[in-house]
Amino acid sequence: MMFGYVLVIAIIGSTEAFRLQGVAVKGKLTCGGKPWKNAKVKLFDIDTNPGDPDDLLDEKYTDKDGEFRVDGTTREMTPIDPVLYIYHDCDDSIKPCQKKITMMIPKKFIHFGTATHWMDIGELNLEMGYPEQDRSCYH
Repeated sequence: MMFGYVLVIAIIGSTEAFRLQGVAVKGKLTCGGKPWKNAKVKLFDIDTNPGDPDDLLDEKYTDKDGEFRVDGTTREMTPIDPVLYIYHDCDDSIKPCQKKITMMIPKKFIHFGTATHWMDIGELNLEMGYPEQDRSCYH
């Protein structure tokens, strides 16, 4: 019977070690000087441990003004590794799949439950090439 109590306390203690962490990002996307609406924007926590899948924190589409706001949380024992993915077809003619921009989010923007400091990526011109850009057919 005592073993049962110890086990329950150990389980509760280990779940408390998983800290609620999140990140919030906002910005505006343009193409040819015009707002780019309906671009998919996804916010993830990248997990490097085998068997621990990446956590989708939030996903949205840009509005008619090309603006977006994504904010999400997850529980992890170690600091999260947030990343923003932007999927778009700006200046892409009829090529298959979509361009995918990857942006690592600095650790200083991690919050612990409620976003108090948003990372503002400003206005991105999607016509430009980005160092962390490739193509994605599945998103």
